[in-house]
Amino acid sequence: MKQQAVFLIQRSSQVSRDVVSVEVDDPSGPVPQWDAALSRYIGGISPDLRDQEISQCVPIAGQTFRARLEYGALGDAILFKASATPHYYARSLRSPNAKLPSPIVLAFQSAGSARVRHSDRSDILHPGDWCFWDTMMPVESWAMTRSIEILSVTLARPTDLELQRLLREGTAIRFDGKIGVSRILQRNLLEIFDQLNRISPTSGNALCAAVTTMAWDALREQLTGPVATLISRDVLCSRVKTYIEAHLGDPCLAIAGIADACGVSVRSIHRAFASDPAGSVSRYIWERRVRRCADALLDDKDACHRITEICLSWGFNSTSHFSRLFKEEFGVCPRTYRANLGQGGAITQS
Repeated sequence: MKQQAVFLIQRSSQVSRDVVSVEVDDPSGPVPQWDAALSRYIGGISPDLRDQEISQCVPIAGQTFRARLEYGALGDAILFKASATPHYYARSLRSPNAKLPSPIVLAFQSAGSARVRHSDRSDILHPGDWCFWDTMMPVESWAMTRSIEILSVTLARPTDLELQRLLREGTAIRFDGKIGVSRILQRNLLEIFDQLNRISPTSGNALCAAVTTMAWDALREQLTGPVATLISRDVLCSRVKTYIEAHLGDPCLAIAGIADACGVSVRSIHRAFASDPAGSVSRYIWERRVRRCADALLDDKDACHRITEICLSWGFNSTSHFSRLFKEEFGVCPRTYRANLGQGGAITQS
């Protein structure tokens, strides 16, 4: 295995962004350089305090692992872009009483797809989606496509009781970044990131305050106040998805049967899914089947089952069709995924 060093490019004082790049050829285990970079430059954790956290980055074996972090200060916040090839990442505090910086992280998915598990919540983020992470809580993520990119900003932990409630309700939930305040926030973050080298410290503090206010407004809007048409669409999507989830293993699952069971027309379902990240109800069904198979491949309870048995149990009629969709989604074949990420596992506290 050839493992290159982390490259930290310190820009001049005239430029407000720094870059960290990690590249490892044919990794056979964890890549500590990447989680160390995230810890230090995004989490603000000095090397002498890292024993208070547990973190791990496990790339797909047999592929070159590449990751890039570009970051800069915006007042008291850190605004950053991070991109990486497929890998598993996990982080938790060694003790609930750890004395570490504990910012809130707002992350927009810019490219690729990633599965995020935060405490007891789990969801898939697609381009345009966003979510909140609480760095005081355990988090796991799976970069599931050939490459991913996120645009993120760290926010100060709120002291306001209403904002604390919003954080509890909204952490690790996938939100739509293409509508309302969320859309405005995402566009502003992109523009600020591009202009970091032109922003003075005074303006940076003002922009940080504005971004923070907008972030909480976006969360509040998503949790409490979408427009009526979005409510109707989301309610129907939720009802259809619940039915689909309960019948994923049925190879005869079809849109006509779903519409009949939900008491709506086929056309209504197509309209409801027009703005869904999957793009269509058919694509959503196949994506959910692939992801349930991926979960099973990592589950110790299914270790005794062959890959063919698993894919057939989730509604696939063709192993070649399953393998093709799986590789499109995860960038590797099911066998490689099971052999490598299945050993990454979750980090346990000691």
